[in-house]
Amino acid sequence: MAMPLIAVLALGSTLSFSPPATATATGFTVDAPFAALAPVSNAEPLAYASAPGHSLISPLTLASGSITGFGDSPKPKKEKAGRKPKKVKPPVTNEGLGPERARILLRSLTVPGWGQATLGHKGSARVFMLAEAGVWGAFTAFKIQQVQRTDSYLRTARLFAGIDLDGRDDEFRRIVGAFASNDEYNLLVVTRDAANLYLSDPANPDLDGYRRYIAEHSIGGSLAWTWTDEESFRRYSGQRKFAQKAGLRANAALGFAIANRLVSALHAARQAGHDAAATQPQGWRLELAPGFDDAGQVRAALTTSF
Repeated sequence: MAMPLIAVLALGSTLSFSPPATATATGFTVDAPFAALAPVSNAEPLAYASAPGHSLISPLTLASGSITGFGDSPKPKKEKAGRKPKKVKPPVTNEGLGPERARILLRSLTVPGWGQATLGHKGSARVFMLAEAGVWGAFTAFKIQQVQRTDSYLRTARLFAGIDLDGRDDEFRRIVGAFASNDEYNLLVVTRDAANLYLSDPANPDLDGYRRYIAEHSIGGSLAWTWTDEESFRRYSGQRKFAQKAGLRANAALGFAIANRLVSALHAARQAGHDAAATQPQGWRLELAPGFDDAGQVRAALTTSF
């Protein structure tokens, strides 16, 4: 708008001014040379501006029919039929557990480090994945060790005690490793329990119940065992103890796997929140607000986000 204003000023400086304009019912009329610049009708401003010879609009603009360029205004592109619109992923926010943040958390719960890799944190993702691989490697090693040591003490009992413990429960295997023979167990355990139950009253002993209890709870037949030597007896107990320790360590490895998933999920959710906060503008803001008590009072607050 600077060049037309200069041109009007230059034109006004070389010509003499006409008498003052006189008001009409439809607008103002001015004598030449400003008559061409003054509007003659309030009802048709566009027709007047587009008249030939107007000094404020170039012939090129009049030929194009628009002040923005030739031709019609660009039309919005229509999407092709049958094509699904592209899904726009929602931005990761730091407010609560949003959809994207929950998806990252579930990924780390499934495979530790997956959520960190999705966010682009390769270092932390590598740490959690290596920890997961180590945990499952330890679990596999302990389970193999448990199976091998179990086979060892079962073979020891078969060779040196004359009893096959395959399919027997853990309590019976413990009894075999605690007593030198089944006769010793019957004497020290079964007979004692029967005496406590049926012979506790010396004035009125129940001998029939005593004998019946011993016959029902005594171990014999195919379940009878006798250790040939003390060394084999002690070796059986040691092998069984090592097998139990290997099983406990395998269970501990499973606990570490669960803990690794929880830590990875919490870390991924925290990193997602930090990344979302990093994309927000940081800085200090000065907020002013009128007071409610006094008319001239103004309240000021200096805030920032971190």
